Amino acid sequence: MSVGRAERRLQARSGGLVAAAALIGVFATTPGQTVGVSAFIDPIAADLGLDRAQVLVLYSLGTFLGILAAPFIGKLVDRFGPRRLIVPAVLAVALACGVMSLAHDVWSLGLGFLLLRAAAIAGLSLVTMQMVNLWFDRFRGRVTALAMMGLALGGLVIPPLVEPIIQGDSWRTAYLVQAVGVLAIMLPVGLAFYRNRPEDHGAVRDFGRASIGATAVPAISLTLAESVRTNAFWYFSGLTVLSNGVGTALMLDHVRAMAGAGLARDSAIGLLGAMTSAQAIATLGSGALIDRFGARPVGLLGLCFLGFSVTCLWMKPAFVGGFAYAMTLGAMIGTLQIVYSAGLAESFGLKHLGIIRGNMFVIGVSGAAAGPLAFLWSPAAAYSIFLGITVVAATLGLVGMRLESKGT
Repeated sequence: MSVGRAERRLQARSGGLVAAAALIGVFATTPGQTVGVSAFIDPIAADLGLDRAQVLVLYSLGTFLGILAAPFIGKLVDRFGPRRLIVPAVLAVALACGVMSLAHDVWSLGLGFLLLRAAAIAGLSLVTMQMVNLWFDRFRGRVTALAMMGLALGGLVIPPLVEPIIQGDSWRTAYLVQAVGVLAIMLPVGLAFYRNRPEDHGAVRDFGRASIGATAVPAISLTLAESVRTNAFWYFSGLTVLSNGVGTALMLDHVRAMAGAGLARDSAIGLLGAMTSAQAIATLGSGALIDRFGARPVGLLGLCFLGFSVTCLWMKPAFVGGFAYAMTLGAMIGTLQIVYSAGLAESFGLKHLGIIRGNMFVIGVSGAAAGPLAFLWSPAAAYSIFLGITVVAATLGLVGMRLESKGT
């Protein structure tokens, strides 16, 4: 009996260390996330003599081109596992921050954005979340939520941390500080705690507790070609386009929109904290809901948050000092990110998940690249487009749930 208890404690400890490492890994992607780039847009534009719109276009192009590496990295993760790829991914993020600090014209800034988005999103984020999917099934939603709390933590910590450096020294120094920080944090964590499949390390999924019920590992293993022919693929594609595209667009436009509503820059920056707090709460809550009800219905809840947030920003951006818009936007981002991350494994299995996730990254980050461009037309046009795609995604979700209920 004591041996059994000791074994369970060891399994729980192994799973706990993997979950904690995943949270730290996602946190370390913050320099390449939109919330981490948002505070740099105006200082970069002023320093390089560019219009804000030019910087946004470069960011969008860098995002799109950078994420094209995701399918290739996904194949590598399927073949070699997260442990062998974590060091290259960390080094790439630090290098990208260094390249950003050296940007001096349009071309070098575009290259910096490309490397930053490729390293953080297509690299470190994909490697980290694949580890979560390999190690957890019954608790996948909750551990995915815990890992994605790294994004909320990054949004709470990084912008207030780099803002004094940007204002007191320069945005270049702030990127160098982030490069050093990523190396100092992630190299030890990656080498010590990143793992491949649990069976490769004499461990068992889900903290050593048997997977039971509806959230057990699905008896499916769809290839990329097979997954593309399913309703689920296009539903999750819609969710990731909206989460990435609308989230990126609204956060990059956040300071301008709040200034138009009469809020000062410091108040607008403060709302980012409210946004990430709501994201954290929604992340934890949606993880538990996914383990209970599955990813698809929880995705519809995230779409409701999205619709309210965009409508609020469109009709009355200064409502409650912008708090209502910021809170529901954060809730949308937190919910849809977890639904997407957990839903792919739930619907398609694990064998080809890396390549499926890599291609889904291309779709989602294409949305992130295109989202800000809608504002070059007009804010009203952008809001109309966002709400239209929301309706399409909700329709796919409802149809998919109906098909699923008929199948059972």
